[in-house]
Amino acid sequence: MAYYLLLLSFVLVSSLFLASCATVAPIVNSNSPINIYGVTTLPPQNGDWVVIAASGYQSSLGSKGINKNESHVVNVSIFKLPSLDSDKKLLEYIVSSRASTPDTGRFENRENTENLSPLNGAVCVKYHSRSTDTNAKIQGGNASMVYESIGYNCQHPKSNTVGVNIEYSSRYFEDTGYSTLQYDSDVFFNGIEFTEF
Repeated sequence: MAYYLLLLSFVLVSSLFLASCATVAPIVNSNSPINIYGVTTLPPQNGDWVVIAASGYQSSLGSKGINKNESHVVNVSIFKLPSLDSDKKLLEYIVSSRASTPDTGRFENRENTENLSPLNGAVCVKYHSRSTDTNAKIQGGNASMVYESIGYNCQHPKSNTVGVNIEYSSRYFEDTGYSTLQYDSDVFFNGIEFTEF
């Protein structure tokens, strides 16, 4: 699906942006809610986060990782869903959409799980993916890096034809690892509120 290719491209470009330019972007106030159509949340509470993109349909924030060229990105966006009349059909649709991303040969999949999992009153498909980016763009050239993401694709509780993607991702070197990714993402996801449009 074009949406997921666009999202992946956006996250990769955002990661490169963070690695090189985060010092000039304004830091987000951790107590200021972020609002897009139908969704409100607080920024992650761990570290300094900057705005990468903001509109009525999407909010993306980034933070530098432990080492140079490493980064974290949180993204909340809405997208159009077809009319699906069961949780099972939502799962099938999301799994199929995520699998339709073109194989460029750059990413080697290491782990991918997808399952139905509710989130704050919404029916969702939770995913956890880890891959090796064999040609990650970094300052001074290219490198092999790990790209790991945990997220939800939800059917908005107020409109079943509006999808909500919420993702927390990290890009890091193999030796670094991020043992707190699951905890940090859970804290962020727990703050998601589905609101009226």
